[in-house]
Amino acid sequence: MTGPDPRDRIQTIEWARGLLAKHDRWLIIDTETTGIAPTDEVIQIGVLAADGSTVFDSLVRPYRATVHPDAQRVHRITPESLSNAPTYADISARLDAITRGKQLIAYNVEFDRRMLAQSARAAVAPRLSCSWDCAMLAYSRFVGEWDFRKNDYKWHKLPSAAHDAIGDCRATLELIQRIAAASA
Repeated sequence: MTGPDPRDRIQTIEWARGLLAKHDRWLIIDTETTGIAPTDEVIQIGVLAADGSTVFDSLVRPYRATVHPDAQRVHRITPESLSNAPTYADISARLDAITRGKQLIAYNVEFDRRMLAQSARAAVAPRLSCSWDCAMLAYSRFVGEWDFRKNDYKWHKLPSAAHDAIGDCRATLELIQRIAAASA
């Protein structure tokens, strides 16, 4: 690719409209984590249905990782607030039952999927059985700003990010609705 393609915006609008038309087939997921390293884990998981209802919302006590100060400054989740939280092993079967066979939409799917996999590995629990799609990449195509260094669309922060799992799920849903309502 050598620059933005106007068809990408149209395809992204169609993607968002298609999601809203199939509201029972997908969920939005977001996590807050102890950090971003290969040994970090999720400490909060939120799952939202297409109608905006909360399907799952829980703090998660990590196994190995401690909350990195930089991460704590962002999401304000303290080690003390996690002391009585369930572990990933405690919630993994319920989370898998909720998401099994669904399409999970995340803002920066690669990060959330990786962090959930790292937490599953730490808990010796299975990974989620679902498909994934990235709202951040869709939003990048929708905005259409080209990053010549990456030779791809510029990534944007989630508008109205709350840095709380359910709050960020709500912001992602609002973004999908906004894209769907746009004119091509």
